[in-house]
Amino acid sequence: MKKTGNKLLSSANFYDDVSEFYEKMIDFEKNLQLRVKAYKNIFERVGPAADLGCGVGLDSIALAMNGHDVTAFDISPKMIIKTKKNAAKFGLTIKTEVSPLESIPAAYKNNFLNVVCVGNTIAHLNDSQLKKTLKKIYGLLKPGGKLFLHILNYETIRKQNKRINNIAVRDGVTIIRFYDVFEQHLNFNILSFKVEEPKNFRLVTTRHYPHTKNEIRLLLKFAGFNRIKFSKNFDGENFNLLDSKDMFITATK
Repeated sequence: MKKTGNKLLSSANFYDDVSEFYEKMIDFEKNLQLRVKAYKNIFERVGPAADLGCGVGLDSIALAMNGHDVTAFDISPKMIIKTKKNAAKFGLTIKTEVSPLESIPAAYKNNFLNVVCVGNTIAHLNDSQLKKTLKKIYGLLKPGGKLFLHILNYETIRKQNKRINNIAVRDGVTIIRFYDVFEQHLNFNILSFKVEEPKNFRLVTTRHYPHTKNEIRLLLKFAGFNRIKFSKNFDGENFNLLDSKDMFITATK
C-alpha cells in the first residue's frame, strides 16, 4: 500500500482512488440483502429506475434484482467499471453513464419511474450544485415518479463533533472514515492500511457539504416535489434530528 498525503481531491478522483477497496469497506454482500428487501417496500411500482452516484453498483444491483430496468450514473469512471463487473457477477445487465449528477444528459428526461441517490452522494454537492441536481432529478422522473434520497445527519455530526464516521477491518486492512470539521464544510477522509503495516498507509480526502433537513426540504419543494417524508433508516422509522445518524428522504413528482 502506497503512502499518500492529505491533498484535497475532486469527487471523481477521490472515488477513482478508493474504488479498489470500496466494496470491502461498505460490506457489499450484507448491504445488498438489506437493500433488496428495502426497495421492495420503498418502490411500489416496478419500472425504469436510475441510481445516481452508483459507486460499485450496490443499489443498482438491488433494484435490478427486484425487476427494475436500471441505469447507473457516477462521476467516477472506475466506479462505473466496478458497477459493470459486479452486475455481471449476478448475471444482470445495467446501463451505465459517467456523468456529474447535475449534468445528466437531457435524453433521460421523463425517463424514470424511480430514482435512488444514497450513500451520502449529495454531500459532495455545494448548495448551487444540489439545487441544480434536485431540479434535474425532478426532470428525470415520470409524473408520479418517486425519489429516494440519503445523506448523513450533519447537524448532529457538527453539534457533537463526531469526527469518526466508521472503523472497519476487512481482510487484514483497517479502513477509517473520519471528518475534519470547518465552519462552512467538512473534509471527508479515508485512511487505510494493512493491520501489520500501519505506517504504510493511504490517506485520501475530499470535501463534503453539510446540507440540513430544512435546506433539503426547501430545495425539494423548489424543484417541484411533494409528499416529502424524512426517516432515519431504510425501514422508514421516524427521523430524529438530535440523534439519527442518517437521513433518508422520499419525495414524489
